[in-house]
Amino acid sequence: MFLSIIFKLLIGLIGIVAITRFLGKKELSQVTPLDFVYVLILGGIIEEAIYDQNTKFYHVLFALFLWGFLIWGVEKITQKFETLRTIMKGKNVVLIEDGKVNVKTIKENKLEIEEIRTLLRMKGIFSINQVQFAILETSGMISVIEQAKNEPVTKKELLEDYTENAPSYLLIEEKEIKEDNLKKMGKEKDWILSEIKKKGYQLNDIYFAEWNKKEGLFIQVYQ
Repeated sequence: MFLSIIFKLLIGLIGIVAITRFLGKKELSQVTPLDFVYVLILGGIIEEAIYDQNTKFYHVLFALFLWGFLIWGVEKITQKFETLRTIMKGKNVVLIEDGKVNVKTIKENKLEIEEIRTLLRMKGIFSINQVQFAILETSGMISVIEQAKNEPVTKKELLEDYTENAPSYLLIEEKEIKEDNLKKMGKEKDWILSEIKKKGYQLNDIYFAEWNKKEGLFIQVYQ
């Protein structure tokens, strides 16, 4: 039995390597949800083959290469037909346009503001207010164009006086006040209600609001 397991594992490893090389290279950041399904099913084929004594090594090879051929066929078809590629792999969507969060797109893609903030922080951006355009790629990663005022300066543009950057806090998300973040700032609920009132808004108007020490309160209302 142990020799059979070892042999099947070796066959599976060789088969997976061959399929991977045949289908081409792809960075992890470019992998789509459909690609994860490919990998899961390949893993399932190997797992079932290892513990099923009725499965022969040539059955494993046949299943691996049949699945590899099907993946190859799907990839070729989606490369050729734009409509099918969109259906099977999704498409890029604009999350932030001209500095404004696209509420409808976020809802359609089952996202939350805090998730977008997390993706932006991974890009070294700590406030939505710094973003001019943000695009959600089919891989789930985010591509960002910062606002011109936040672009790096050259040596000749450097100033002697400057204000240090500071982290931002999400204070309101979809009409809900984030009291934990207010506490981190040393503020109370009444403070944020007063601030949004000064700007002419009601709590029910606000999709999200974030604050940092450098730029103050940034608010976007429902569109």
